[in-house]
Amino acid sequence: MKSKIVSPKTIFIWNLLGSISSAAISIFLLLLVTRLLTELEADIFSFAYAVANLFVIIASFQVRDYQATDVSKKFSFSQYLATRLITITIMLLLALSYIFLSKYEFQKSACIFLICLYRGSDALSDVFQGLFQQNARLDIAGKSLFLRNSIVILTFGIGLFITNNLLLSLIYLVISSYLFVFFFDVPNLFQFTRVIKEEINLKVIKNILLECLPLFINAFLLVTIYNQPKYALNTFFERGVIGTGVQRDFNILFMPVFSMNILLILFRPMITQLAIYRRAGDYNQFKQYQKRIVKMVVGLAVLVLVGGIVLGIPALNILYGTNLNKYWLSFIITMLGGIASTFATICDNMLTVLRKQKYLVISFAISCLLSILISNPLVEYYGILGAAIAFVSSMWTWFLISLVIYLKLQKHLNWEVQE
Repeated sequence: MKSKIVSPKTIFIWNLLGSISSAAISIFLLLLVTRLLTELEADIFSFAYAVANLFVIIASFQVRDYQATDVSKKFSFSQYLATRLITITIMLLLALSYIFLSKYEFQKSACIFLICLYRGSDALSDVFQGLFQQNARLDIAGKSLFLRNSIVILTFGIGLFITNNLLLSLIYLVISSYLFVFFFDVPNLFQFTRVIKEEINLKVIKNILLECLPLFINAFLLVTIYNQPKYALNTFFERGVIGTGVQRDFNILFMPVFSMNILLILFRPMITQLAIYRRAGDYNQFKQYQKRIVKMVVGLAVLVLVGGIVLGIPALNILYGTNLNKYWLSFIITMLGGIASTFATICDNMLTVLRKQKYLVISFAISCLLSILISNPLVEYYGILGAAIAFVSSMWTWFLISLVIYLKLQKHLNWEVQE
């Protein structure tokens, strides 16, 4: 099956729009809740979204990266789709178990489940996007992301404005997201392949999951690191130690960290170029290009930090209609954590270029353990400032360990031409 040929410019623009919309959607959804509902509902939504961010890792199982690079078609789309439907089902069952065991009040429980159900549509769409990417049609994948995220934001916003009801608006959001998958992603599937039931069996699904298990473990640990301060804030909110609005405020302060991830889009082609030099065994070009990437990342990080110091809090105050002035120090600390996260991600990408990604679990595991150990004590005594300190500590630990691993492995690498 053939699809039409599109220009690299079109592919780049739609991929960029899709990536930006994915990074920005949580910002806009929280903005709508903060502007249109109460502090308590904003707290509930913030925590529920953080929980769903962890559960969606189970739903996706990080198969996308493997699928998109499976150019030899080791597994068929039918097999990838069946695997994804199973992991989404497992995710929803685990989410229900978590809700049951946590014994939250009804609104928080329902909010967590509905957002997990919505993130399930993200995971479902993702398997189609993997097919599009596999066939060099990132424009369709980007268009899918951008249009669906736009419709979701619009539907959720209209729902909140008309009903003033968080749960009802989330139901509208879920329905609109799944409808888009069925009416956009599914029809585009047939440009490239079709679903063949006979190809699906449990042995193949097991093999796909085993291939992607290391990627899943790393991603699960990383999201746990990101979320641990938020879990700590929720724990002490439930105990009455911290007041209403704190979870919302921390999530607002955290938003620039997510937006910083947009910067990584600029470096994806450069990482690919590093892989080309590595495959060719061209050590000198690899080193020069690596230095160029490092200089650009450091330069952008300095600009982001200076911009955050000068404009960050005033901009967030205006955007979310809140007063965050007392959290200026916490915000700057969080920004420093975000910068470390960006540095660490670049390090991890370089380790992947060297095909040494199995070592990533070391930095993820140590950082995750540190975050689990220090988040509760710091939040109990220092509130949002403690959450920020816990975050920056785990991020810099992740970065420094990744850097040490990378430098040591690079030093002993064989630079012959790679087959």
